Amino acid sequence: MHLWTIQSPTQWKNLKEKSVLYANPNPSFNHFLPSYRWMSRQMEKRIGPAPFRNSMPLWAWYQWQSSKKKRPDLRFKGFLEKGEQGVLIEFEISDELVLLSDFELWHHVLNYWYLPSSKDDGEAFELELAKKNLSFYTVKPPPHFIYHKKIEKSWRRIFDLDWENPYLTSPRKEKSIQACFWKLEIKNVRNHKEFSAR
Repeated sequence: MHLWTIQSPTQWKNLKEKSVLYANPNPSFNHFLPSYRWMSRQMEKRIGPAPFRNSMPLWAWYQWQSSKKKRPDLRFKGFLEKGEQGVLIEFEISDELVLLSDFELWHHVLNYWYLPSSKDDGEAFELELAKKNLSFYTVKPPPHFIYHKKIEKSWRRIFDLDWENPYLTSPRKEKSIQACFWKLEIKNVRNHKEFSAR
């Protein structure tokens, strides 16, 4: 599988010196820690055990904007903070070592939103919560464990890349598809480009 990951110059240096790179937990993303831990559990179920206890995923792009725009275009904003230095690393990795997911739908996990199977499903679930004076928009997680489990179960839909629903998600060829994996080895690197974020 052909992927692109954006790393800091320090991480790129570590990869060259140690020949392998693992995720470097970023304290500024602590508010996303539950989402990252959920993704780590999914990775363990789907692609194999983590290399260390409490390992976090490494992230890459499989398909940045669409099947016609797979490689991230560094002229765009949003990859890093403006002016921050980064390194775009292009590499190959075995398919079985990667978990792909819909980048747009991943925001349901990050924001602790229910990911409905349809518009009707979403409205029905919100109504069910409202009858108990609950909302996953304001109470995260809800006090009733059954609703928490239902919300978490709904997130599995981010891995169904062939799922199309005009209300929720695009056709596969139009999706932004992210990749999660445990480690990057220098032997798999094909190219790299240093850049300053816009």
